[in-house]
Amino acid sequence: MKSWKIIGIGFLMITVAGCAINNRTFGTRNTAFDEGQKLVAQNQFENGLAKLEQALREEPENQEIQTVSMRLREEVIGKLLYEAESIRFSGDLERAEQTYQRILNLYPFNERAKEGIELIVLERRHIAKVDMAKALLDRGEISQAETLVRAVLQENPQQSHARQLVTEINLQLSRPEVTDLVLESAFKKTVTMEFKDTDLKSVFEIMSRTAGINFVFDKDIRQDTKISIFVRNNTIEDILKLILTTNQLAYKVLNNNSLLIYPNTPAKQKDYQELVVKSFQVAYTDVKQMVAMVRGIVKAKDIYVNEQLNLFIMRDTLESIRLTERLVTLNDYAEPEVMLEVTILDISRTNKFLLGPNFPQSLQFNYAGQAVAGTPAALLSNFGFSGLKSFGMTSQAKIDFLQNLSMGDILANPRIRVNNREKAKIHVGTKQPFFTANVQPGVTAIVTSTPTFIDLGVKLDVEPRIGLNDDVTLKVTLEVSSLLNTITGPGGATAPVVGTRNAETMLTIKDGETQVIAGLIDNRQTRKIGGLAGLLNIPGLDRLTSNQDIERTKNEVVLLITPRIVRNIPRPTNLESEYHFGTASEAGKLPVAIKRTEARSLAMAPVGAGGGTRGGLGAFVPPSAPDAPPPNPFANAAPSEPSLTLQAPSNVGLDKEFSVSVRLVGAKPTVNAELQLSYEASALEALDDGDKSGSRTIKLGKDQPSGFAAQLRFKVIAANPGTTEINIQGMTAEDSVTSEALDVTLPQTATINIK
Repeated sequence: MKSWKIIGIGFLMITVAGCAINNRTFGTRNTAFDEGQKLVAQNQFENGLAKLEQALREEPENQEIQTVSMRLREEVIGKLLYEAESIRFSGDLERAEQTYQRILNLYPFNERAKEGIELIVLERRHIAKVDMAKALLDRGEISQAETLVRAVLQENPQQSHARQLVTEINLQLSRPEVTDLVLESAFKKTVTMEFKDTDLKSVFEIMSRTAGINFVFDKDIRQDTKISIFVRNNTIEDILKLILTTNQLAYKVLNNNSLLIYPNTPAKQKDYQELVVKSFQVAYTDVKQMVAMVRGIVKAKDIYVNEQLNLFIMRDTLESIRLTERLVTLNDYAEPEVMLEVTILDISRTNKFLLGPNFPQSLQFNYAGQAVAGTPAALLSNFGFSGLKSFGMTSQAKIDFLQNLSMGDILANPRIRVNNREKAKIHVGTKQPFFTANVQPGVTAIVTSTPTFIDLGVKLDVEPRIGLNDDVTLKVTLEVSSLLNTITGPGGATAPVVGTRNAETMLTIKDGETQVIAGLIDNRQTRKIGGLAGLLNIPGLDRLTSNQDIERTKNEVVLLITPRIVRNIPRPTNLESEYHFGTASEAGKLPVAIKRTEARSLAMAPVGAGGGTRGGLGAFVPPSAPDAPPPNPFANAAPSEPSLTLQAPSNVGLDKEFSVSVRLVGAKPTVNAELQLSYEASALEALDDGDKSGSRTIKLGKDQPSGFAAQLRFKVIAANPGTTEINIQGMTAEDSVTSEALDVTLPQTATINIK
């Protein structure tokens, strides 16, 4: 007996050991693996991943450890990257950099972490530029501050510090969308001008002598055009723009106190307007849509589109380029993005009862022909049952009191990131096949079956629309399907019977708000009753003599959805979305405006008050003290001695062309003059008709078509860089009415550096 006990105990130990080996084979009992999962769940990512690596080293061929480790590594990277980007968008660059560095410590070659650190470096550089712009703004240097901020916004249109500062700059800039005249302070002087039917030439001449501004006129300008203007206490810049606009003229800046005046016609604009070439990198918007907008609004001259790089190159005036910069900045935003946290709970309950007695329900007999005397069959034949061999019925009766209760819960918690107005699809379930029979006719029919798969389970389609107020409008389509039955058709083909529950809705919720969609309930009850015929219809006996099979099934689907906005379009301020455009013919043209003139402040001098304004009354009053008596408008109109000016560029490149202007200033309208201009024929070549030996005779004055100004064209023919000079050798001038010789002050020699 004792030996049988020992054998039994040994057999039990072998069985337990076999179970342990079986568990070891089909399940994982690695301590490091379990600890690593727990640490990752507690957000101790470094220690948890280290434990998982230890488990992999211990069991390098364990597929479960490999799969779980890879999945957890991806989850850790996703969580850390999401956290780092959220912190960076909030403005905490130090913490964001630490989080990115934490990722690189785990995975040194992670590209998104490296890119994040580069963006932080760029953000810090942008913040430094914005701080410099703030300092410039505090000192009153608005245009320089606006230039710095615009450069930052070109690199990152969503830079929060720059967007905030540009709003402050726009409040102080009257014309933030265009560049101002880069001229000396003489253009900002406040003067009073009162002219009636005066020659255009005379007005500009007096303005030039008084303010120290040089004007060079195009040859097609009619200088004898009569103008009338009455403006008091306004800057020369505003008055100049007013005169040019009302006379269809335009200007080009030559240097800090010199302007070129030319007719504002398309032909002249092609000759004089400076064009700028700039490339615009479009980051998020389709470059074709952006170019279509620029063509329609700015009327750009030349645009080249590079679809591969998603950029376009534009050639136009500086004002149009600045306007295009603002349009691109306001329209090139990243698509809004939202993170959808979805919880899908499929609750299933089944309660099955099998109760009651189960009596014999059939009688069996066999027919055997003529009965033999003395047998039970012969005895039965006496009662009319001849031919029966045997009969019988089940002698067993049983009572069922079975109850089966089954519960099944399917929980899915996906997190999906989707762009604005894009559809996100989630499917939790199975793909069920059903077969289609194909019969190929012939001598022997060949039947083939082709499977077709349908999706069963929970299918969710969500399309978000992100608003500027951080609310999310969701178009939700939920479908719950299950297999109820299978129908077999001809040729053995099967077709499923699918039960579906659908819900489709449109809802608007705030960022971070959770919405519950429930009530998709499928409640079924099946009841089968079996018993002896006749007794089922007798009240009271039906329950005692029948067997009942009752099955109750309940299924409910609950959906919880929480949107979290990852990125949204910043709402532009009114100053950013509405700004000066220019005119219909010229985009970005400077607006013409003058200060308000007080009532009864204009005082017109009588006709003939001065000889400097031919054709009518006129006055040009330079700025003076408020309490000082009004100065004589022509006190400085005619200097005692006329002067000659010589204008030439200081630097010219090899093989380049340039212009030299000679002008007689301060002379009476009846003066005629002749001068000798000399230049180095070995370095320069005169392009105009005439002598090209190095000396040129120029006539100025009343009898000359060009009047008191002349312009000569030269080309550099020197072989090497160096310097050359142009000077006036001598000049004679006399009054054609009185024949009186005049003394004219000659200009200094013009030195030109050839580069």
